[in-house]
Amino acid sequence: MIPTPPQPKYAPGTRLRITQFVRVGHRRWLTRVEGRVEGEGRRPVGGIEMGGKASFCQQATLRLRRDDGEVIEVALDEETQVEALPASAV
Repeated sequence: MIPTPPQPKYAPGTRLRITQFVRVGHRRWLTRVEGRVEGEGRRPVGGIEMGGKASFCQQATLRLRRDDGEVIEVALDEETQVEALPASAV
């Protein structure tokens, strides 16, 4: 049975700050992005060779629009910090 997608956590237009640490070699790089939620989704993890298994191995994503108009899609994991910002924060 194919699992149903989860209910969205963030309403479109909600302002968020997403913080992630990316490991590069022996270093940890901090990445941070702020923007308004355009949508939530899931993407398959792995390659085309997974076939039908791709429906079971999925990663959550958030699509944000930054203040300058750039659209960013962020893959979320258990270490990602997502914080809601007040609407007036710029």
